[in-house]
Amino acid sequence: MNRFDDIDIRSPQLLATTTHSLPLPVIDWHTISHEAPVPLSIEDGKLPHADFILMTWTSAEWSALDHVMLNSAKPRYPEDIDWRNNWHSYTDSQEITPYCENPEIDPLFYFQLVGIGSTNGHQQRVLLVKSQVHLAHPPWISGLEAAIDILLKNVGAKYILSTGTAGGGAITDMLGAAIVTNKAHILLAKPENEDCGYNHQTFTCNSWFPSESLYQATQNALMFSMDKVWNDSTINEAINELNQSSQNDQTAETKPYTYDDLINAPLNPENLQQAQIKVCKDQALLTTDFYFIEGKEPSKPYCFLEMDDAVIAHQAEQAGISYAFIRNVSDPIVVTHTASGLPISDVVRGNWSGIIYKRCGFYSSFNSVMMSWAAIAGEQTNILKQPENAGFSEVY
Repeated sequence: MNRFDDIDIRSPQLLATTTHSLPLPVIDWHTISHEAPVPLSIEDGKLPHADFILMTWTSAEWSALDHVMLNSAKPRYPEDIDWRNNWHSYTDSQEITPYCENPEIDPLFYFQLVGIGSTNGHQQRVLLVKSQVHLAHPPWISGLEAAIDILLKNVGAKYILSTGTAGGGAITDMLGAAIVTNKAHILLAKPENEDCGYNHQTFTCNSWFPSESLYQATQNALMFSMDKVWNDSTINEAINELNQSSQNDQTAETKPYTYDDLINAPLNPENLQQAQIKVCKDQALLTTDFYFIEGKEPSKPYCFLEMDDAVIAHQAEQAGISYAFIRNVSDPIVVTHTASGLPISDVVRGNWSGIIYKRCGFYSSFNSVMMSWAAIAGEQTNILKQPENAGFSEVY
């Protein structure tokens, strides 16, 4: 399982493969002199008004989103799913119904509404969205565009944020780091998306960038230290899982992979004792419709790699709405060669990345949701008036 295929909520829940799973913690908001987000009522039959839309995709991301924004007063285990029953679903037919594990009509997205107090006392209304449509899966880019357009048209938000898992773009991006940017580049390869008229373009939001005022306090007091779930003991379990995989390219003569073969700086537990926040204003993320993990720092580096955000940027610019993206590094840069210099195949590298996600994506997602909360709560003023040109795009 990885961030590419963790999309079907009806498939087995994302589970840690250790003998006992660690929950996401109770959040003590008072340590940074703030209050938890407040659930707001939703009128039956229509999407509510909100100032912000906060959107995510995978089951791991969704659980972390719900925990931080709606249920932070009790621990959240990877296998917990009862909380889903409090969410609403929105279908292509514009019908809004309660969450259902096996709906007759597949929804475009699930949603909830919360109020987040800002530093000046103003409450921001935030629509939380778990998308069921994805750039890299049916109904492809047209489905994702349609869902985003519905949200932008009906919610009246001035800002849209995405949050979720991503691949690291640099060797300094540690497992579980949370990164924010206002710039997205799109690179599509699937034939189902060949009609996209903005492939290879770059979009930058110049009208707004999320507030940084609460990042430091949130990072130091509330974010999850990944060495709690990625340490010498769990690393050995993960390496054993990789070596036992029938999908790798080892032969009887091939030595098993070792700690020295696989553990680079982003995966070294010594580098994971403090959660990392990284601000990458005007550095592009890379949106693809295929699963991609870096093996080395690219010649023109992206701040992270993911699979939806540039579509949000394009649709938001069409609607004149400001946007930004806050993602976590669930898939750090993976080594391409063993300690002795032998090449590691893309199949093995993909398996290794998937094992890391399966064990850590639930926890790393907590960090990007916490950073998203900090960005929204840190707004110093009420909703700003938008300029006529909310952004621009560059063609590479």
